[in-house]
Amino acid sequence: MAYSQKNNYIQLSSIEDILLNTLMFDFPERPVRFYFTRKDRRDIALTPLSHQLFPANICEIYPDISNGEKIYTSFTREIDGFDALDIDFSDRLNFSLIKRYYNREIRLYFQRLNMVADTTFVGDTQVWIRTSPPKKNKIAGCLYYDRFTIKVNYNYGYRKPELVISYDRPAKVLPKSISKFIDEYNAQNSDPFGEMKVNPVSLINKVLAYRIIDNDVSKKRFYITRYDKLQTRYEDGEDINFSIVYPIVNNKLASYLGYDDDDSEDSPFAKNRYKTYIPKIKEFKDKHLLTDNFRRIIPVVNSFTKVDTGQVSPKSKDLIFGKKGNGEHITGFIPRRGTNDGPFAKPIFKDIKVMLIAHVDHKEIAMNLGDILKCKNGKYGYYTGLETYLGLKFTYEKGLLFNSPDPTMEIKEQLKNKQFDPNVKYIAIYLTPISKSAGDVKQKRVYYALKELLLQYDIALQCIEVEKMIEQLNKDKSKGTYNFGFTLQNMSIAINAKLGGIPWKLNVSPKHELVVGVGAFKDDKVQYIGSAFSFDNTGCFNSFEYFHKDELLELAGSIQEAIRNFKNTIEIPSRVIIHYYKDMREDEVEAIENSLYELDLGDIPIYVVTINKTESEDIIIFDEASPDMMPYSGRFVNLGNGTFLLCNNTRYENYQGKPDSYPFPVKLKIRCPNAPETLNQTVITGLIDQVYQFSRIYWKSVAQQNLPVTIKYPEMVAQIAPHFQDSNVLEGIGKDSLWFL
Repeated sequence: MAYSQKNNYIQLSSIEDILLNTLMFDFPERPVRFYFTRKDRRDIALTPLSHQLFPANICEIYPDISNGEKIYTSFTREIDGFDALDIDFSDRLNFSLIKRYYNREIRLYFQRLNMVADTTFVGDTQVWIRTSPPKKNKIAGCLYYDRFTIKVNYNYGYRKPELVISYDRPAKVLPKSISKFIDEYNAQNSDPFGEMKVNPVSLINKVLAYRIIDNDVSKKRFYITRYDKLQTRYEDGEDINFSIVYPIVNNKLASYLGYDDDDSEDSPFAKNRYKTYIPKIKEFKDKHLLTDNFRRIIPVVNSFTKVDTGQVSPKSKDLIFGKKGNGEHITGFIPRRGTNDGPFAKPIFKDIKVMLIAHVDHKEIAMNLGDILKCKNGKYGYYTGLETYLGLKFTYEKGLLFNSPDPTMEIKEQLKNKQFDPNVKYIAIYLTPISKSAGDVKQKRVYYALKELLLQYDIALQCIEVEKMIEQLNKDKSKGTYNFGFTLQNMSIAINAKLGGIPWKLNVSPKHELVVGVGAFKDDKVQYIGSAFSFDNTGCFNSFEYFHKDELLELAGSIQEAIRNFKNTIEIPSRVIIHYYKDMREDEVEAIENSLYELDLGDIPIYVVTINKTESEDIIIFDEASPDMMPYSGRFVNLGNGTFLLCNNTRYENYQGKPDSYPFPVKLKIRCPNAPETLNQTVITGLIDQVYQFSRIYWKSVAQQNLPVTIKYPEMVAQIAPHFQDSNVLEGIGKDSLWFL
């Protein structure tokens, strides 16, 4: 059975076949009888329900029940002494309860087949399927699993329930049990006075285990849990057989075993993920869901859901770069081409000095880099020097050399002895010997410490990994290529932005509106971090605020106050658009979202666009008519209830070039808390357009991003700022500059 839905969007001329990764189904026509009790039973597995999950007609059996109570259900299993109640599945007030019921049935269905079926942290079911190891970077003897998440969802557009089928990152399980690990560790450390080896058990986070059902070894009930929770249960007296408990490989355990757990070329997250993702979920659907037995639980249709799409304005991708000889600005939509003719705006500083920082062993390569940036020996391929991307001349300041693994103290002493001209703006280029992927936390802290130190002197910092630089330069030399030019180009536009310049901007007419990007995060110390960035509608950056609070209410209040202050950066804005991104659990973000919805700016409409990365655990759309399966850039789908999927990529119509990458769609949720009557289709399309546009002004790279800078920049600050030792560094320095790029 096929479903169709028509939207009043511009009809598309290209041949497309757009599908959602969802399978629709129908609720039972008649009410289903569930059984409830107000008292828990230890001898029976029951599901507790808080008032949010109470049936809509709960008062038929418990007329005096209050919201503070809990009830318990066996769902459809009849138990003596329980109270029967007929549940209408089509009543939307019952959907949360029905979703809990379906999730339980789905999980038990796969568990009864002796398959691994786990509950995700949001209550969905994740099914593990044994698969072959990858061709590269595989861990010897490791068991590999493809993981699929089944999410029970309600499609507001079609007004029907559906299952969202997604493919998650593969899992690796060591066949060596916890007991075996412990025995090996004890054997290696038999001498209590000798040097103790690393205990690998301390590196284990989650484990895969199973129970034998009814003393029948052919019936295994697999489950996944955290190892520390299993230890607690054991210490509390529960009989845990650690010989059938197996570690799930994480980064730390992989590193201990001598493997890099980063994604390999065989990973579904390398290159075109669509071509791995879509065949995987199709195979899972056909083999495990389109069966008579599963359809007795949920009668899903045969095919994924076909949808119509809207599209952003074709001009939304257009950018403005530097000027031609006649004084007119160059326009285009490919930054790596447009920036070669100079920036839209030069840095705000006229006298710029570049200071190289390198280990003594890398002095020669640093000097080589300095020559390339100045084009001393001619241009490097298409790269014509840093001055092209700045739009003005620069000179070199005497560089700094260090000789220790941690250069901070050496650099600090040298900076004390330097005389800095207050009329000059300095930027340091640090040739770091430490890779971004370095596993050593102490090594990573060097970067943050050096950035903080230089900020105290009001010196911007640009890093480049020296080993990667040497490797690429050698490759270029041997092959006669100039691929290092991409790195040089990225560095140069970032340096321009750090110095207050504008590499390029959006090709739109200026409006009196304020765009604020808000990020809310949680750091390793379980503290809350927030930042808010201010832009005008052309993508030009105004300033930002950063917050590090212990309490969510304090963080929410700080973000609210920052937005009020930002209002003054644009004279009487006609509207305020807030792009909001969170990296916290749903139950932690209520205070932030409420503060955005309750924001009072007088008669100015406030539009809140919540932006999520949809990655592999969520709903996506794909194009069956395309060999690459990725929809055209700018297509979007209305999922109902103010939620949209936006395809934000570089697959353009009437453009022969290949896409730079294959990102999945971005999920948006659009609200207008203070003027909901203004949220018509034209405004919604314009807000989606703006998210699309702001993804094209990321000034750290010429590569197209699939997320707007309004949420990427807050995330970058959240990653850096908590590592600073002096929290006052951010109070007066860099508020109006993009020092963090």
